[in-house]
Amino acid sequence: MAKLIAPSLTLFGRSLLLICCELLANALCWTAAGVMFGRTEETKSILGLAMLAWTLGLRHALDADHISAIDNATRGFMAMGQLPVTCGLYFSLGHSTIVIVVNVAIAISSNIANKLNGVGQIGGIIGSAISGSFLFIVALMNSIILFKLIRRRRHLQAANHEDNTHHNDNAPYNPKDDHMLMMRIIGPIVTFVNKPWKMYPVGVLFGLGFDTTSSIALLAISALTKTSGGNAIPSSDVVILPFLFTAGMTLVDSLDSILMLYSYAGFPEHSFKIFEEKLLQDSTSGLETDCERIERKPDIDSAPKFESQPEIQITRNARAKQNAISGLSILLTLMSILVAFSISLIEIMALIGDNCTPCQTAVNAEDGGGIAGRWWRGWNVASDNIGYIGAGIVGVFAVVVGGWYAVAWVIRRMRQHRPL
Repeated sequence: MAKLIAPSLTLFGRSLLLICCELLANALCWTAAGVMFGRTEETKSILGLAMLAWTLGLRHALDADHISAIDNATRGFMAMGQLPVTCGLYFSLGHSTIVIVVNVAIAISSNIANKLNGVGQIGGIIGSAISGSFLFIVALMNSIILFKLIRRRRHLQAANHEDNTHHNDNAPYNPKDDHMLMMRIIGPIVTFVNKPWKMYPVGVLFGLGFDTTSSIALLAISALTKTSGGNAIPSSDVVILPFLFTAGMTLVDSLDSILMLYSYAGFPEHSFKIFEEKLLQDSTSGLETDCERIERKPDIDSAPKFESQPEIQITRNARAKQNAISGLSILLTLMSILVAFSISLIEIMALIGDNCTPCQTAVNAEDGGGIAGRWWRGWNVASDNIGYIGAGIVGVFAVVVGGWYAVAWVIRRMRQHRPL
């Protein structure tokens, strides 16, 4: 069968394409908002509401639960042998689905907004419980992965690279093959979220809190009170507000996903090439999917294709595997685990404090409620400032990654200038 050469996007190419599409989506949303609300002086004030909706999306993407969920999921996918760039995109799309659906309903009937409080209370309990539980579970899974990474690193240091043990330890992690008691308990949930697109339903569950949905709904209702030429603006126009929110949130979440992927895997291609050549068996063979396999299983179907891969792709995969067990990757994995456990604890404790009558009594006591009052108020303050915590997490990760590479560069320069 004749072999064909077809272009395929590199990891850098897919990352660049995703960001360009995100920027284009943001530009289209703003163009639509300008056309809808920039026609008359009366409606230009709605552009301020549009800016507020967009910035709410940017800020909400920096919430600690978003950052932690995307970072830990990205690390888990890498351990399964994937290099996903769309983990954050699918998560934020799922999260914003609730916002879009509710605001479309408000555009149809503004009476829907009156029912948000009751639904939001129930959804808030469900959403917080699910998000806290998910973060706790992925933190447990990544703890197991971290243990295996450290063990593999020790084996590499002690054994020859050609040893059979090395090859077995270097295989992609498969939760189904893990017989540890902990994985038997959390395995069904972990194995369900084994592809980036499955972060979409996770994002939907995270969005059941209706906190951000209520904020965008209030902006939509405010926009509906505006008039143009003495007439109310079309209710369908306010639908652009949740789309602006979605555009801003997906942009930041996608950037977070890509940055964490490159932080864990390093820069395995060592190149800014956008396309690479791939050998295909015939014209019906598909190109690489969004999740680049770090290591292929040696079965009958995949072996011939693996052998026909260009040398650059094999080199990239080898570098990604090596970087995945580097000191920086292990440090970032440990940080992600600690963050996930911390955010999970904050969300669960805040949920208990909000729905526990004795806890609320202590919080609202005139004398401060003593130790109990300070305890539960502390969890509420942490929960209310989850956005600042998320921004701090991003800053710490950026400092760690930047500092690591800066120190490595200095050491490399010193070695180059060291006299022989």
